[in-house]
Order: sequence, then structure tokens, then C-alpha cells
Amino acid sequence: MPRKAFVEDLQQAIGSFSHPRTSDVNLGLEDGSLTFKYALLTHGGLVVTVQALVTDVGDYPSSHMYMIYTTSENIPPEVSQGIEDVGTLDGLRVADMLSKLTKRLDKATAVSSQDPVNQDHDPMDGDEASAEASEAEFEGDSDAESLDAWSPKSSLHHIVASGNDRDVASRAHSRSTVLKIRRRIRSDLLLAKEAGFRVGHLGGLPDNAEDFFITISIRVARLGISEEAMQAWHLNPQQYFILLLRYNSGYRPLEDLLDANGGPQRAQQVVFRVGLSYRYSVSLDAAIEAFSPTKTKDESQCEYEPIQNHGSSDRSTRLLPCFIGSSLQELMNKRLLSIIGYRAALGFGWKGAEAWYTDHQGSNWSTDDGVDVKYYSADISNQAAALPRIVTNDHLVRGSTQPSFPLIAMQFALRHLVRCTEFCLVCHTPVEDDFEALKPYVCSKPLCLYQYMSFGFGPSIEHDIISQPHVVDLLTSFCYSGAASMRLKNLPIGLSLSVPAPSLLPPVPGPAVYGGSGSMMDAHDSSAGAVKPEGSHAVQSTHTPRKYLAKFDQANMELIMPNGGPYLRTNQWIVLTFPSIIGECFHCRVIEALHPVVRLGPPINRASIHIDLAVRAENAAKPTPSLPQALTPAATPPRQLHGESTKYPEIEIIVYDQNFDDLSLRDKQATICTVLDILPSVADMKEFLQSKHGKDMDLRKWQDRISPAAAGVLRWIIASNRSCIIEVDHIEGETSRASEERVTGMSQWMQFRFAQGAPDKEQRFIQSIRETMTTALYPTQYAWHGSPLYNWHSIVREGLHFQDTSHGRAYGHGVYHATDVRTSLGYSGGILTHDGKTFGTWPHSQLKISQAVALNEIVNAPSQFVSSNPHLVVDQLDWIQTRYLFVKINASIKFDQEVQPSEACVQDPTFTPKGADGQRIVIPITAVSKSRRPISKAVPKRDKRIKLGRGCQVNDAIILSDDTDIEDLQILMSDDEEPEAEAPQLAEAAKTDFVPGSLDQGSLPLLEAPIYATSTGTKALQRELNSTLKTQDSRPAHELGWYINRELISNMYQWIIELHSFESHLPLAKDLKAKGLTSVVMEVRFGKDYPMTPPFVRIVRPRFLSFMAGGGGHVTAGGALCMELLTNSGWSAVSNMESVLLQVRLALSSTDPRPARLEQGPVGDYGVGEAIEAYVRACHAHGWQIPPDFHSSYTPSNTANSLTAMNSDKPLPMLPM
Repeated sequence: MPRKAFVEDLQQAIGSFSHPRTSDVNLGLEDGSLTFKYALLTHGGLVVTVQALVTDVGDYPSSHMYMIYTTSENIPPEVSQGIEDVGTLDGLRVADMLSKLTKRLDKATAVSSQDPVNQDHDPMDGDEASAEASEAEFEGDSDAESLDAWSPKSSLHHIVASGNDRDVASRAHSRSTVLKIRRRIRSDLLLAKEAGFRVGHLGGLPDNAEDFFITISIRVARLGISEEAMQAWHLNPQQYFILLLRYNSGYRPLEDLLDANGGPQRAQQVVFRVGLSYRYSVSLDAAIEAFSPTKTKDESQCEYEPIQNHGSSDRSTRLLPCFIGSSLQELMNKRLLSIIGYRAALGFGWKGAEAWYTDHQGSNWSTDDGVDVKYYSADISNQAAALPRIVTNDHLVRGSTQPSFPLIAMQFALRHLVRCTEFCLVCHTPVEDDFEALKPYVCSKPLCLYQYMSFGFGPSIEHDIISQPHVVDLLTSFCYSGAASMRLKNLPIGLSLSVPAPSLLPPVPGPAVYGGSGSMMDAHDSSAGAVKPEGSHAVQSTHTPRKYLAKFDQANMELIMPNGGPYLRTNQWIVLTFPSIIGECFHCRVIEALHPVVRLGPPINRASIHIDLAVRAENAAKPTPSLPQALTPAATPPRQLHGESTKYPEIEIIVYDQNFDDLSLRDKQATICTVLDILPSVADMKEFLQSKHGKDMDLRKWQDRISPAAAGVLRWIIASNRSCIIEVDHIEGETSRASEERVTGMSQWMQFRFAQGAPDKEQRFIQSIRETMTTALYPTQYAWHGSPLYNWHSIVREGLHFQDTSHGRAYGHGVYHATDVRTSLGYSGGILTHDGKTFGTWPHSQLKISQAVALNEIVNAPSQFVSSNPHLVVDQLDWIQTRYLFVKINASIKFDQEVQPSEACVQDPTFTPKGADGQRIVIPITAVSKSRRPISKAVPKRDKRIKLGRGCQVNDAIILSDDTDIEDLQILMSDDEEPEAEAPQLAEAAKTDFVPGSLDQGSLPLLEAPIYATSTGTKALQRELNSTLKTQDSRPAHELGWYINRELISNMYQWIIELHSFESHLPLAKDLKAKGLTSVVMEVRFGKDYPMTPPFVRIVRPRFLSFMAGGGGHVTAGGALCMELLTNSGWSAVSNMESVLLQVRLALSSTDPRPARLEQGPVGDYGVGEAIEAYVRACHAHGWQIPPDFHSSYTPSNTANSLTAMNSDKPLPMLPM
């Protein structure tokens, strides 16, 4: 990490740097800065404080720059001159920089032979005369980048030759080498393009720079992914799936990436990232960010973005998260080169090579051992057979002598993207499940489940809680019901969950809910009905659970532990029980453990126990102190007890130290209920996450309210869901808003869109229709399927099947359906307690689900059903597609009046299902996959439709094409060819009306170099200008939005900049167009203390409407920008001009509180004087600090202009260049 390297070097310098007149080397106040004191031989031994600032710590330790200055007052001129003449320090580590700087100060301040300065033995000085001459000629000065620096924006990339045995240094600038490598690059990328992919590059690929990026992309719409899978995977057909390759040591063809034995030579020579974008490539900044080691926002924390507004330039060039991005990147970066090597050496296909890697990684193998024929078996997959050829093509089988590595990598990535449900997301081996799933998951290995949950390979539960809270409520309720009824098939084994021992928890008073002898779980736990969870037998453990006694200081929420008690740790969870309160216990987190005193967090009691707080207060020996409260009603403080010491009563403690995996079947399921009892409601969790305002949205941060065990179980519940469930109804308060996607006839039931099966199951369903009902008027019918509430946790994970028998098989084996929902409801309820409540309802559920039933679409061939009367029994699962899930919820939630769908499905009148009121239901057309809907007359004939797989198409999505960048066309052409740039230029021109270089220079106030200009400041500005111009040259004008004309830079201290291409809907853009203008002209001046102080930024033309007159855009009455960033209060020395221009442009585009507007009448200019006055007024009005060098830098004495011109409101005259 760059910052870590800087801190380590600084710490080493603090302890070891030695110089006779240097002391107190220390860390500075600003990030990336350091200070030291230097004692002069003259001036009475004056001590000067010198500061060095690394302008961008992210570039350390190779391509960074230092800014050297002093904060001491009245320093001698020789010290200032020594700092100014220090020469280049860029790219030096801290100790080397200090050595060179102090020697330069020694040289500048040496006055007598008694203190000679030996300059002949400093290897860091180099050729000082040459360095000084170079500084004087700043126009010809280079960027002084280190040979090890990485910056794709730099023009000083180092050309390297491909191959392992070549002398890179001697051939670094060989033209023939460049042409040879360029031909191979062109060949590899052309092969990818001919295979149907779009290619792009970022950085110095044409010159074979050391570090650059290649992008290979394809529209999601071309991947043959079903609509249901796209919804479940958060994909959009208009997006591109992008594979980003970063080469660290120049371009390497495949044969150079593999060694002589076919294995990977150095995997780090190329690194992969995957993601999504609304454009075929991403911006350079997005590519750099994707590989940044400090990047903290991965796909597990990102909210997937909606479709609308995807055309905006800011979003279209970003790399958006992919739903399995972390897993796919880990697979490619660690295994791809090895797998390709096995294919090349042993002749495997993808399947055999991946299996070989899994079976032989880390083992010694030789050709004498032979190869099992199983590794040569064909890769047979029902899903793969239905995919388009671009997904299943294999470039390696062609036997090319020069295979394209980017193409091979993309084909491998698509194999694991489109077929993701066939592979474990952790170990990447084929999942040997006996059921199909719509979402990818892990195999049955406990270690894979642990890594899936722990390393961020799973979905973001935070995103699901915010975007679909009722789905989370639904899934949690299903799990709770299954656990309470002891019907869970799969359990969270292998997650290392520490829980309280169930045998130590007090029995629940009143009606039994779960666990314990004689409970309702016993009543329904017969050998015939209870399910034996797979792989969940209790493991013999040496741990013996026990209770501990301790004194409890309720006023301070502290425990006083006795000798021999458990040694509690911070963040550990415990349970408090009171011997005189039967059945009541409280869960707490250990906030601080300073034994024998242990401080606890807020107590949380079981949600199933309701305590009368008024009785508590009345019976307490003394008033209950105010305790920290959690955000749910379950957090209530324990009362103090009669007959016990009011000082420190003795209580019992149960520690969360029981391994969940070691529990019996009964105790595992009882424990799931226990941890879910103290889990907050989904609404409370959503409220907590939204309070973070998009920052650090991690549910694990709610440490005092959610135990690690509860968080782990919740994460497992959401991540293990293999179906796609989407809310149809949206509850606000106690009312549910009606939606056109609702099925009418089920008014008091909450509805969810429900899809199951493998990603290709919809295609198999359609194929079944075609094969069975070729000429039928009604090829499908709809019917209900009901199942007890405790079964639905398994159904949403395994799909509908008929492996288990719950209600007998009187009419044969198959999935049972009914056309009347009232028939299915007889099989769909839960178990009722003696007081009429549903047994096993999650107490914190807002929905309070009591019944669930599914609406399925079935191939309409009743003659081929196992039975068609009185029930429809279907034994061919490919003939069944789930469409809706209906749940009976809390009666207090009211539903708005149902809305009839604007377009409904045409149903078979013989088999039209009936709803809860006995009337025929109306199913909206959205229940049918888009490929089977009738084409709406409202859809224009010219709308573009892209085919999906075999004959499927997106009927209502207009796929917008994007132009190929000119540099990406050039890379595909031979060196003597030139791209036909006319079409791209016309495409770019159509996106902006701005014409670079069209600004009239005659009226611009160009300045001569100010008298305070120094070679150091000039050189720093030279670098900043070069960097800014390189950014300008590398990005399309309409995306950048600003332009600097090189011809208008007469000196480094004044830049003339045009802002253009504002969004067309902005009033500013409309005003500019009305006046015949295409840009806003802006002047930027740099003061004598830059970059320690901000530049002065003002508008030159046109004049804007002032804020008092109803204008906005942060433009003052004098044309200066009213932004804290441009004052000493908001400025940072590490800011660069590219970011400043971006924020200024955003300020002008802002409509809060009012949009920017232009003055009426002729186009006018602002004067310098009024801009300065307006800037000062704005600073005083907002309390912002005016830069200390402001007045001294921008007064007439510091420029070649007259006082009259400075104070005039008229434009300054053009000065000689």
C-alpha cells in the first residue's frame, strides 16, 4: 500500500536519518507530509522549520512528487534560494529526499572553509549543473517520472520486448520491436473482434508500454440469458459484460505467459477484473479504480443501478459491479493460466482441465503416471446446449499457432458467467445437486459455505434489506417456521457460529413455542413427519456447556465476575438469567472486559416474551435506571427483584461459546429460533442502514443489537435462497399500494413474482410447449399449488418436486395442483396453537405470514398428466413454471382497491383458476415471459430488438448502439493504414456543438508572467498543465466538458478554459444556445503560494444572472465562483486542476437552490476588479478564509497590467505573447 510504504519509510527516517544540523524529523499535520528543523551556521544559529509534502501519497514510492516549503517567518534569502534550487526530488524515498535536500541547504548556506560541504560523494546529487539548466528551461522539462512509475496517462511509458530471454533495457526503444509486438497485439485483438466481441484499450498499448489495459466486451442481450435469470442476477440486456485485462510488464502473448512446460510463468503479468457498463469500454479512471488496492466498494456492498438514465456520460464509462464478480475474478486470477497450460500440454477441454486442476493442484505428477480418461469426457450440459454459439465457442480447439489470449480469457469468463449455477462459487467445481436453481450458490462442502459467507462471495444482504425488505421478511419467516416445526432440510453448517447452549436456556413459560420437553415441537416431531437434515448430525464435542454466577450492577450495566469465572472477551455475547424470573433471559454484548468488571451493552430479551413494563417499575426495589435502548421493542431492561440485594444481585451467565455444528438436530433448529428471536425486524434493520446515508452500510456494525450468530443465520437465509422473488405489492404504513402486476381475485393476499429452476428452465418450458402443444389455441394453463408453511423454506431453495410425501399420493406421483385456490389452501396452512395463532411465526415479522400458495403455469396437456381429476398431478417438472407466490399476511395491513391490468393473459376457459372469492382470476400479461407475449401495437416498428439465444428477443427494450473510439479502431489497423475517422468524428460532433479553437483571442485578458514567479512554482504548474492536457487529449470532448487551448497559455500562471457541452435540459444550456454561444469562458490565476493556496477562478464571459436577481450556479455578481473549495477553508494542497474543473462544472450545472441563468440582452464580459471584490464579499458572507497571498498575488504590482485595467470592469487588453 502506498500510504503504508510512506509511513514505514518516514518511521525509518525518524529513527535513523542523521545530519549535523537537522533535527526533529516528524510526521506533518497533512496527509503525506513531514517536517524537520534545520539549524543555520549563520544568523545566530537560526532554526528553520522545513516541510515536505507528497502531493499524492497514492503515487509513493515511485512516481510521487514533493512540494518543499518552510513555515518559519523572516527566513534568510539563502534558505529560500536553497529550497527553490533543490532540483528534482520526485520519485525519491523519504531518506533519500532528506539527504539531497539537506545537502542543498548546506551548499546554499555554507559561508566559510571551516564548514566545507563535500559534494563529491553524494550519489543522489547527479549532475547538478544539468539539473539547474533543466529547471531554467521549464518548457522543455519532462515529467520526471520514475522508471517504475505506473500511470497509463503518462507519455513516458517504457517500451518492452515480448519474450523471456530478451534484453529489455537494450531494446526499450527499438522501433522494430515495437512493430513486431504491435502486429501480435493487432492479430490477437482482431481474433477477438472476429469472434463477435468488442475490443478496446486504455493506456500505452500501441507502443507496448509497461502498464496498460485491454477491454473485451459483449452485450448482455447476446448471451442467451433468460429474463428470469437477468432479474435474479441484476443484469440488464442493454449493459455490456466487460473483461478488463491489465498487463504489468508489456503485452505478452499466450506462449510467453506459459513456460516451457505449459504452466503459468508469472501469473501477475496479467490481472483480471470483470464488471458491467452501459458502454463497450470504460474510462481510464474507472479502469485504474477497478485495480486499486484501496478500493473498498465491491459488488457485495453496491446497490445495483436502475436502467433509466444509462446514457449519461458519467455512468456510461463506469465499471459497475457484477453479481458474481468477486468469485469470477478470484477464479481467473488464480487458475486461468494453469488451466490453459493443462489444456495445451494434455489436450483437455475446459471441463477436463478444470477437474485436473482441482484433483492435482499442489501434487507432483509426471507423464509416466498416465491420465485418466475421465478428464477427456465431453462437457455435456442441458443449459450449454441451449446457449448461443458465441458463449460456447472454444478458440483453443482450433489449434492456432498464435492463439489470442484475450479471446481465450473472455470465453472462459463467459463459461462461468452464463453457466454460473452449475459451479460452486468458492471451489468452482461442478455442483452435484439433484435440483436446479436460478441463482448460483456453493457446493455441499462446509468450508465452501464458510468462505462464501465470510469472504464476500455471497449477495449483499444490506442491499436486499433496503431494496426488497418484504422478501427478506418472507424468507426469514419461512426459515423460522421450518425450524420451529423441525422441518429444515439444510442447516448453516460450517459457518463457525458460536451460540448459547440450548440446554442451559430457561424453558419458555406459557404456551410452548419450540424446544424443551413437552413442547409443541415434540407434538409434531414424529419419525414419519420430521425431516432429517442432510449432513447435520451432531458431532462429538469435548465442550461441556455450563452456567456461571456473577454479581450484576444494573445501574451501570456491569458484571462483577468471581474468581474462577469465565474470562469474557470484548464483543463476546452472553445471556443473563435471573433465578427468580422463570423463563426470562437477556442477551448482551460485552463492551469492555477489565476483569473482574465486565461492562455490557443494551439487554435484549426474547421477542416471544412480552413483559409488562408498568409492573416492572411498580415492583422494582428502586427505580430502574435509564438504560441504552435498542431500536426494537425486544430490547427491555431486566427488573430488579424483591428479596435480592438492591446493590448487586447474583445472576446466572450463559456464554455464546457453543459451536453450532456440534449440536443435535433438535438443538440446531431450536437455536435458529433463539437467534432469530433477538434479531431486529427488517424495518428496523432497513432504518439502521439508511441512517448511514450510503456509507459503511454493513449490518455487522450494529454490534449492540445484532449478534454475530444472528447476522450469520440471516446472511445464510438470504444467500441460500436459489429462487428469484420480487415484490409486487409495496406496503406504506398499514396500506399496500395496488400494482398492475397484481393478479386480481386475491385482494387480501400479498403477492410476489416467483421464478425457479435453472437459468435455462424457461427455454426448456417453451420447448416443451412447442413439442407438446404445437397447434393448441391455449398452449398453457394456470393452477394453484399449496404446501404447509414450514415447507416453503425448502421449496424456495430446491424448487417444486415430489421426492417427499406429506399428504399422501392418492392420485399418483407428481406435483399436485388445483384450479380452485380454496382447495390448495387446505394444504397450505401452518400449525395452530390452542389460542388460534399460527405456530412458528417469526415474532418480529411485519407480515405475520400464516399461509402460502403458488400460482404455476403448466403445459396444457391434461391427457398426459398423471391425473387430471380431481387434482392436476404433473410428473414432468419441465412442464411447470412458477409465476407467483401468494402469502396471507397480518390482517392489520390493508390493501388498496385492486387495479385491473391494462393487458391480461388469455386463459383456457376450461381450466381458468379461481381466487379466494370463488371468482376467476385475471393474470397480467407481465406474468408471461416477454418472448411469448403478443407484440403490442403500441411498439413502433422501427424499435431495435436483439435476439436472445434461440429465437428469444427483447421486444420492448431499445438497445442503443455506441460508437467505437478512434484509438480502438487504430489499434486494429496495420501501421500503414489510417482509420476512416469521418464516421466517428461525425458521431462525436453530434454529441456537442462545441468547436475547439474557435474562441476569439482578441478580447481575452492574457497576462504576462507575474514578478513572483519562481522556477519551482513554474515547474509544478508545468506538470499540472501537462497532466491536464493529457487528460483532455485522451477523452471525448462531450464527456470531458472543458477545453484548454494551448495557444492561449502565455505563461503557467494564467489559464483560459472553456466549459461546454452542458446537459441539454439545463436552463444554462438553453440560454447559451439562444445567444449563439457554445461555451462559458473562464480564467484561472495561480498565486505565489500555489499549491498551498487555491487558484483564483472567475467567469470571463458571458455574464450570468446574479443570485439576487434569481440566478444560481454558484456564480457571484462579479463573476467569481462562490465555492468553499476555492478558498483557504476548503482547499487542499493535493487537489489537482482536473478535479477542480470537474467541481466547477458541476457547480454551474447545479439547480440547487436555483439553476444558473444568463443575463438578458447582449453578451457581456466580467472585469477582473469586480470579480476580486465579489470573491472577497462571498468569503466574508460565508466565513471562509481568504488565501493569505490573494491580495499580494492579484494586485497591479505583481503583474504587467496597469492599476486602471485591474480595477476596470472592462476586459483587459490582449498582451504580447
